[in-house]
Amino acid sequence: MSYSDEARSRAKRRKSPWNILLIPAVMLPLFALWWSTSAALSKLYRVIHAGQEFRGLPDGVGGIIMAVAPFFAWLGPSMIIGNLMVAAIPSARRVLDAEAAPFPRTDRTSANRDLLRTSLLLTPAGLLLGIVGALIK
Repeated sequence: MSYSDEARSRAKRRKSPWNILLIPAVMLPLFALWWSTSAALSKLYRVIHAGQEFRGLPDGVGGIIMAVAPFFAWLGPSMIIGNLMVAAIPSARRVLDAEAAPFPRTDRTSANRDLLRTSLLLTPAGLLLGIVGALIK
């Protein structure tokens, strides 16, 4: 079974409205982490390239890298945070745990473990790439 077939299968068995709560629970920390990292990279760019005038992020390839790299860097950690935030609601936790119970490796603990493994690679790589973007003039 391909990845997309597995994803469709997972989506079909997610019937609870509590699953919808995962979207803002992931998007809010993702936006906050992305924005703060992009702002810090923008300040780093201003220090390295004194005299450059811009609002937000600089134009050009460096600015694009500084905008995109932090998004991917913080995607995994934001998903972990979102899972933990929703699990903090007892009724949501019960329903989502019951949905995942019949299917191995789809529980919150397994998902967070896999997200952590992915994040250990993507987060440092994304942040490093963002710094490289700040170095590009």
